[in-house]
Amino acid sequence: MLTATQLLIMETAQAFRGRPDMTVMASLEGITQAEAAWRPEPGMPSIEQIVRHIAWAKSRFCQRGFGTAMVIADESVNDDGDCAELPMEFPCGAGWGIKSDGDIAGAIRLLEEAHGNLTRCLEGISEEALEKTIPTHHGKTAANFFWVMLMHDIYHAGQIRTRRSMFRVFAGTSRWGDSLK
Repeated sequence: MLTATQLLIMETAQAFRGRPDMTVMASLEGITQAEAAWRPEPGMPSIEQIVRHIAWAKSRFCQRGFGTAMVIADESVNDDGDCAELPMEFPCGAGWGIKSDGDIAGAIRLLEEAHGNLTRCLEGISEEALEKTIPTHHGKTAANFFWVMLMHDIYHAGQIRTRRSMFRVFAGTSRWGDSLK
């Protein structure tokens, strides 16, 4: 029988890079810079900004909850993940790492590093520590925090897939490159 830690490790891995139809990394497979930069309307974040948000959240909340270092130090993003260049309505961390890793490939690299950091935090926690409160506003206990991060990946994977579908419709293609015309 799996322990709670083992189950969380397995499910966190599955949410990030498991099934080809639901995970964050599957939703980003083959993405172009044009897709990543496109926004349904000016007041909405792009896929690249969503990827930066996911990466920042993993890195920031592991820092708060477990004392790990941020994947990168980005002085243009404050402790809440906001930056002057983006509207306050955008998700926290949407501008994180834009200066050091300024395209979708860089954002995905930050995401992979941040996920590795989250995984190491999870792998290093005892069963007893899973039930303890950690200092983050995402989850009351460590176990709940990791579950929230897992759901966060799945939520944003769906959001990314939806934006990619919208991009294809508005760019004149129906499926991965099939012309509508």
